[in-house]
Amino acid sequence: MIHPVNALTPKVLFKGQLNGSENPVNRRTESRLAVLNAGGISAVTGAVTTAIARSYTSTWKHAAMFGLGAAAVTMMFVCPRFLYKSGITSFAKEKEMDVFSKEKEVQKKLLTDVNEAIDEHSEDLPDKLENYSKTVCKKEA
Repeated sequence: MIHPVNALTPKVLFKGQLNGSENPVNRRTESRLAVLNAGGISAVTGAVTTAIARSYTSTWKHAAMFGLGAAAVTMMFVCPRFLYKSGITSFAKEKEMDVFSKEKEVQKKLLTDVNEAIDEHSEDLPDKLENYSKTVCKKEA
C-alpha cells in the first residue's frame, strides 16, 4: 500500500520515468545507511561510557578502553537489528515503487486509449470511460 507523504516522510530519489524494470530503491545504499546509523549509535555509547568511566578510573586511557568495549558490544547487538529492519523496509519500498510504476503505466495507457477513442469517435468510448472512472474511484478509496 502506498502511504501518504507528509513532512516527516523521507524523500524517495525518483527522477523521471522508470525504464523497464528499473527501480530507484537501492538495497545496498539502505544497508550502508543502516551500518552508518549503528556505528553512530555505538560511537555515542562509547563516548558516554568513556566519560562515565573516567570518574572511576585513574587515566583517560583506561576509560577509553571501557568506551571502546562498550562501543563494540553496542555495535554487535545493534547492527544486525538495523540491517534486518533495513532489508525489510527496502523490500517494502521496492514493492511500493513497483506498484506505483505499474499504476502509472496503466494510467498512461488508459489515457492514451481514451484520447485515441475521442479522436476516432469510436463506439467503445463509454466503456473505456467507465473503466477509467472505476480505476480512479478505486485509487481514491
